[in-house]
Amino acid sequence: MQTMAKRSSGTKGYTGYRGRRRGRGVLAVVLVVILLLACGFLFAQRYMVYDADGSVRFEFPWIKKVSQDDTANGGDSGDDKKQQDDLEITVQKPVIKDTYAVELGADALGSDWQAALDGLDKDVNAVAVELKDASGKLYYNSKVQGAIDCGAVAGNSTSDTAIQGLVDSDYYTIGRISTLHDSLYAYKHMTDAAVCQLTGFVWYDTNSTHWLAPEKQAARQYVTDIVSECAKMGFDELLLDDFHYPREGRMSRIKTDERTMTQQEALALLSDDIHTALEQAGYQGKLSVSVDVDIVLAGSEANSGIVMSELAERFDRVYVKVTADQLESVTEAMKAYDVEFVPILTEAPESGSYLIEQ
Repeated sequence: MQTMAKRSSGTKGYTGYRGRRRGRGVLAVVLVVILLLACGFLFAQRYMVYDADGSVRFEFPWIKKVSQDDTANGGDSGDDKKQQDDLEITVQKPVIKDTYAVELGADALGSDWQAALDGLDKDVNAVAVELKDASGKLYYNSKVQGAIDCGAVAGNSTSDTAIQGLVDSDYYTIGRISTLHDSLYAYKHMTDAAVCQLTGFVWYDTNSTHWLAPEKQAARQYVTDIVSECAKMGFDELLLDDFHYPREGRMSRIKTDERTMTQQEALALLSDDIHTALEQAGYQGKLSVSVDVDIVLAGSEANSGIVMSELAERFDRVYVKVTADQLESVTEAMKAYDVEFVPILTEAPESGSYLIEQ
């Protein structure tokens, strides 16, 4: 009886049942592993690369990215190193909030340009040079045909070297251009570009000098060509002087019956032409204008064609030549316009940007 009871206990099936369950579990694990390997193989196939010798390798995008990142951080990849060697690095000048500028003399555009910089006060961070004066002379080696034809080019390779040295220096550079006061071109092209007398001959102001007429397309084209050429030299800022009609002389003798626009419209058109040319030239610097102090205080002036509210909208900065006694009143007057004001002085003010004329 005891033997039967023991056998009966052993035949309840637990031992055999556990064996069958363990076998099924192992089989399930094997199937899962096979399935994962199959999926992994199918997934990896898209990243298999066969080399020329028939060997197989894998190129996974995340591994390639890490490799590129490592190269960027100092790796020695040949292709990447070649690309790095081909890179052109441009070092930009630091952004200057206030410009403490000094206008350099004529020697700055000669062989002594470095000496001109070395002699500057330590507080100066900007320099201005005259590129075109009121006579029409250009103090660089201009390639504008109209300037060559009227004998306006006074610059040469030496001046071009000096200009390059200035713009490559750590100083903020300002190129000054007399815009419409131009005796040389006006006399050469009196009919199609100059302010003329009633007789049709070129008009003279009180100093026996001549002016360009911005309502005439030839005058606008010439000025625009000069400004665009100067912009390509790399100046941080271009300052347009004499951006107005003549103010002194026998105004009644000026021929006006053939004008097709007002003086304000002509100046606006010239400004638009200049802005378009600078945009096409890829110029990224400032475009500024100088205005006589009495016009700023009055707000406008009929002979000049200037209306301050209109002019201020077209330029980045407005320069005004003032005395120390006028500075406060002009500063207050300029607050009416949304444009930066820069005084032209003989001595530096206590604060803010300025330009010291020699």
